[in-house]
Amino acid sequence: MLAATAAAHPVAFEGAYQLMFGTAGDVQHLEFYRSYSARAAWGLHAMRFEEDEDEIFTGLQHNWLLKRWNLPSAQANVYTGLGAGLAGEVGNGASPGGIGFFRADYETRRVYTALDAKWVESADVSRGVFSAAVGFAPYKAEFDQLNTWLILQVEHVTGMEDKIDIIPKVRFFKGPYFLELGSTLTGKPVVNFMIHF
Repeated sequence: MLAATAAAHPVAFEGAYQLMFGTAGDVQHLEFYRSYSARAAWGLHAMRFEEDEDEIFTGLQHNWLLKRWNLPSAQANVYTGLGAGLAGEVGNGASPGGIGFFRADYETRRVYTALDAKWVESADVSRGVFSAAVGFAPYKAEFDQLNTWLILQVEHVTGMEDKIDIIPKVRFFKGPYFLELGSTLTGKPVVNFMIHF
């Protein structure tokens, strides 16, 4: 199994629980899932978009592993997910809303690439988060050793000054723990944490 793949995905091994939280620029998220099979998970997802008026989404979500390619020295994955809940401006009530995402990635023990698209829709909120990332591991590590990745991510959040953020970050992974630290070029911190148990 490739090191970073085990930590960074929305479906884990059968019976696993996943807790993920983080912040990237003006977007924060909190996710808690249970993988009831190696191909599907369900749980809770909350997102907050900080701007002039903060907007939130909170709801239940189901994730699917659509396809995995296990190659001799690489792995690729395609995931999707859908959810339903409430979304709205903080302090102004909420209305029924939905969330969906698509993720595709490919990696070897030295090279990492990923494409992500996530969108939230309700009568009051319409946001999309789109990103592409490429990275490399400065050294090869085994699954039970500390894995380090240097990653450059480009991200766009619709409706938030319509700008593109460039995010250099470093990813650490060991066993069930995953931590990313970085910053946008405008100085906003990027922190993501995940644990499988």
